[in-house]
Amino acid sequence: MKKQGKWILAILLVAAAAALFLIAGTGMLIDVIPFPGKQDFARPPCEKLPDKRSVDEAFVSHKDLVARLQNAGPGVKVEVATPCEGHPDRALIRILYKTKAEQEGISAILAQESFGVPVEPVRH
Repeated sequence: MKKQGKWILAILLVAAAAALFLIAGTGMLIDVIPFPGKQDFARPPCEKLPDKRSVDEAFVSHKDLVARLQNAGPGVKVEVATPCEGHPDRALIRILYKTKAEQEGISAILAQESFGVPVEPVRH
């Protein structure tokens, strides 16, 4: 009977580990659970974006960060943007890039430092 109890425990542990792996894997696929090294950027709803003045101040006070991002590649451009038509007073920092290498460079930089306001990387 002891052997049967150990087998049941082992099967339950394997099933629990498989369930956790499946949940984590699904979460990574749908970006619910970010995996290490992945920088996830999702634009907040327009009404939750900060006011443009705050974003302008963050942009100006992080000129070194802007320069490092722009040095990630020739196609990288950093700007203050007002992405919501109905909310011209709401803004974010938009980072335009052209290549996958530029995107990876941007993600690596932003994994270490942030502007303190929402950022939206956009391939152009």
